[in-house]
Parts: sequence; structure tokens; C-alpha cells
Amino acid sequence: MFKLKDFPGESEKITAAKEVISRLDDLPQKIDVIRKYEAGIDVRKLSWSYDIVLIMDFDNMIDLETYTVHPAHQEFIAFNKDYSINKGCIDYEM
Repeated sequence: MFKLKDFPGESEKITAAKEVISRLDDLPQKIDVIRKYEAGIDVRKLSWSYDIVLIMDFDNMIDLETYTVHPAHQEFIAFNKDYSINKGCIDYEM
């Protein structure tokens, strides 16, 4: 999950969220270990809500690590530093 920085208005924040989502949408085409991908923008806008959620499935923890260090993911991280002020993450196995 990503919490975006403050923007002058709601429309600027939505534009920023859409740009982040657009960059996330590119990752499955660039990183072949991603088995399932889903991303969305928060619609309720509660005070404790995060702004963007990202769900990805991998076959195993090795593939998750491959994703983590992949140059396309690292490029997204560098890009996202200008947009997000906080993030939350849960990695689990089924």
C-alpha cells in the first residue's frame, strides 16, 4: 500500500495516483515472474486510508526476491519516491 504525499488539491492527488498506477501497470510486462497483478486507488478517502493498493502473486519466495531486485522494480521505486510518503507491505505464503 502507498500513502501519497499532500498535493494542493484532490484533482492533483488523483492525477498523481493515476500516474503511479500507470507505472505499476507496466511491471507485469517487464517482470515475467509476476503471476497475478492488481492495483487500485482508494475510493473512500478515510483519514487512515492509504491511497493505492498493490497485490501481486508469485510462484515462490525466490520469484518474489527476483521481482524485488529487478531493474524495472528498482526504477519504479526511484520514481515513486517523488509521490509516496509511506508504504505498507505484507508478504506471506499459502
